[in-house]
Formats: sequence, C-alpha cells, structure tokens
Amino acid sequence: MNGAAREELIDAIDQLDDHQAHLVQQVVAHIHGSLNVGDTYGLITQCTEAQLRQIRNIVQAMLRPITEIINPDSNLIGGAFSAEFKARLQAHHGTHANPLDRLAFENALAASCLAEGMTVEMAPSKTTRFWDLRVNGDQFSAKSTSARDIKPHELHISKLSEAAWIQDCRSARTRYERTMGLFEEFLNAVQRWIVLRAFRLKSDPTTQIYELVEIPMSLFAAVDQLNIHDFSSDAPRIDIHDEHGMALQLCLDRSDSKITIKKIPKDRCIVHGTWRLEA
Repeated sequence: MNGAAREELIDAIDQLDDHQAHLVQQVVAHIHGSLNVGDTYGLITQCTEAQLRQIRNIVQAMLRPITEIINPDSNLIGGAFSAEFKARLQAHHGTHANPLDRLAFENALAASCLAEGMTVEMAPSKTTRFWDLRVNGDQFSAKSTSARDIKPHELHISKLSEAAWIQDCRSARTRYERTMGLFEEFLNAVQRWIVLRAFRLKSDPTTQIYELVEIPMSLFAAVDQLNIHDFSSDAPRIDIHDEHGMALQLCLDRSDSKITIKKIPKDRCIVHGTWRLEA
C-alpha cells in the first residue's frame, strides 16, 4: 500500500464515530503487537501490506450502511451501548463472513455494557455453569444462534445445559427429579437470559440481520407445574403453558445428553435492538 493509500486509510478513520475509532485503535495496536493504543496513525505507517489490508477491510465495513432499531423501553441499551455494539458488529464483518459466534457475542455484550457505564465481570471460567457474565450484579446467560431454521416468531435454545444423566435415567421419577433439580440450580444462577439471533431473509440474502432478545426468566415459573407423568417418555418433549398461553417446550435430548428449550414465543420476550448490515 503506497503513501497515498495510507493517507486515504487515515482519512477514512477520521470519518468514524468515537466508538468505531476507538475499536480501530485497539485493532491496529493488536495487529501491530503494540501496547500503544493511542498512536494509531504512527502504527499504520509501520504496518505491513497484509496488516493494512485487514485494517482497511474493518474501516470500510464500519463505513457501510447499517440500520438499527432500538427499543425505547429497553433497560439494557442506551446510546453508548448501541454505538459500541454497532461498532463491534461492523468490525466483525470486516474480517468474517459468518455471524458473531457465542464467544464474540459475550465480548461484544460485555464491552457494550461497560461503554454504557455498567459494572461487568466475566464468569470465572469458560466452564462456569449457566451464566457467562455479571452485569450490575445480575448474572447473564449469553447465547447466540445463526441456525438456518430460525423461526421469526419463536426462539429455540439448542442447549440450556449438558445433562449426561439423561442417558442413565430409566424411570419417569428419576427424570422428573433430576430435571427439577437442574432448573432450581439454573434459576438460582441466572437473572437475565440474553440471546443474539443472526439470520438473513430469503427476500434479501445480502443483508445480515441481528436481533438482541431477552427471554424473561418468568417464563420458567410454569416448570414447577410439571409432574412425574410428564416424564414418562425416555426422551420427553413437554409443552409448558401458563395463564398467558404457551411459555416453552422442554426437551430432554438423549442423543446429545442435553436439555433443549424450544417454542419460546418471541412476542413474550423483549427485543432490545435490531441491526441490519448491508453486504
């Protein structure tokens, strides 16, 4: 990349907003292997051609159109959160063809909460059960999905938890008792459950869409109404209702030894924000 191209890159960086520019500063320092995050322009003059191409791709992605719809009643997304999360999505798509995975989502969620002025602690281990980060004292479970069969009006969580004991259960009573114990532990550990859904519409496959959805923990209250008879099958699929209608479907998956949650109505959840990124 010649001198004129480097100057063009620097000019493009100057067009970014504060959150985008700060993220680019971090990327440049990381790519260059420097601790001097503030010397973006100086580091750019020292980068190799390959490094500069990567930086340019991220900057160009940040300059492409993005549409965001933020729920005005959201108690999670403020102006700083929105700007940081948008920048993270754009930066990701500057170097990746696939949507954010779970780990990238956790990092983006944590960074956005910090930008909003919240206190954030990551779970002590990647194997910590049920929750991934603590925000203002509440423990969050952060899930992401880019499954091809995402339904517009339902949420599907492929794995609430691993449950190796499913393979060994031979009675409805054992399945019932182990499931009730697992949900008691889950509800004690998690205060907020946040899901990032990534998909493309058949009518517009060039646009990547993200939805940040919160599943109210109150939907799980009806689990207490289950009884032993509901677990008579070796691999039960139990539709759970409450006074408002369908809450969720609970599935004990013997093939993968896991608890799966299906058929969560999206209209009973909180859509905090939606982002549309043009290719």
